[in-house]
Amino acid sequence: MMFRHVFGLHRGPGVFAWLLLVLLIAALALGAVALVRLWKRTPNRAQAGPSAPLAPPMDPAFTELRIRYARGDLTWEEYVQRATNLGYPIQPGSGSHTDPFQPPPPRSTA
Repeated sequence: MMFRHVFGLHRGPGVFAWLLLVLLIAALALGAVALVRLWKRTPNRAQAGPSAPLAPPMDPAFTELRIRYARGDLTWEEYVQRATNLGYPIQPGSGSHTDPFQPPPPRSTA
């Protein structure tokens, strides 16, 4: 009969159990808010507007210059000069300094 008396006075969860439940609910709410903010900040690649550019805009004149060099309409020196005039300085050694349409120089046998 003694055990019945002890278990009969059980008053439910204690203060620490309620505190743990409140902290768990707060953590879940903060996690949900963080996920919503992250979802809204990440740009959708299919609907990217002016507020979220995908890449820096490319200068159409420089694009045309690159196409003309790739077609072979320009030599390397002309390409470097025109790119520099457009504001895109080309570093020495960053490209081919030889004309791709000229045969390679003869090899010396030493």
